[in-house]
Amino acid sequence: MNLHGTPPPDNYAAFLSRLDTATTSLGARARSLDKALTAVSLLLGPYQSAVRQWERRRVHVSEQLARHSGTPQAYAALSELHDMAAKMESMLRNRAQRVTEKISVMQGQRDAIAKSLLELEMSRAKLNSSRRLSQDRENLTRVLSELAGSTGAAATIPDLGLHRDLKEAREAVILAEALMEVKGH
Repeated sequence: MNLHGTPPPDNYAAFLSRLDTATTSLGARARSLDKALTAVSLLLGPYQSAVRQWERRRVHVSEQLARHSGTPQAYAALSELHDMAAKMESMLRNRAQRVTEKISVMQGQRDAIAKSLLELEMSRAKLNSSRRLSQDRENLTRVLSELAGSTGAAATIPDLGLHRDLKEAREAVILAEALMEVKGH
């Protein structure tokens, strides 16, 4: 309660709403990124397989060239086949490398999203805990205030010691809560 006897406004709902909005947004991004990661990952296998096939062709033609004892035209044709296999192998290897790099970037993004989602969940838990602590503090202050300033038959005999004890109890609760907040609990 504040000096005017009214409870402070509950700002927790607005902050929890922001956390929920951020969680929803990141969750949607994570699902979208997972689908894209699956699609891009499917490209890698065929590229790697094609690289291996062209590499085998290049090696096979290279062996044929090393053993060639035929006409210069046949040697030229084998050389062209070797050059084509080397170019195709190189091109496909570069594409596979780009796909691998893209997958790595996407996995990094997914890891960053997962980390942020975890931080949001931890913040939500801390905020809910703080909200409960604030509500408990308000309830305790209200009860202590009611006890200290209660009217009726018991109030006809003033008990100054009770008022002092209640005030000390209230201060002790506030200090304990402040310590918990400082310690991060």
